[in-house]
Amino acid sequence: MHTLLDYDGNLPVYLNITNGKTPDNKGAYDVPLHKGSVIVADRFYNDFHLLKVWDSKGVFFVIRHKDNLQYHVTKENVLPQTKHPHLLKDEIIELKNHNSKDKYQNNYAE
Repeated sequence: MHTLLDYDGNLPVYLNITNGKTPDNKGAYDVPLHKGSVIVADRFYNDFHLLKVWDSKGVFFVIRHKDNLQYHVTKENVLPQTKHPHLLKDEIIELKNHNSKDKYQNNYAE
């Protein structure tokens, strides 16, 4: 199930329910996102083509990637004093794996 919430009212504005055989990241392609939307997702969204689609639409995303993601940190941003206690890092990264770079051609992820 993919749910799109309206930020101001915190109410669902879109709901996509797929069968149990549909991978989570495949259902995400159908969610209507507008420029400036923010996506927060787990490891199952390690789909560089999907991330490229979101990025090209001006959508921001925070993804907890799999442990074996190969990347190089190009910049570590300073966290604000009022950060959430579970927020550990804010890094700009460059993908190392050529396959991943081809799918996400910006050569960086934030």
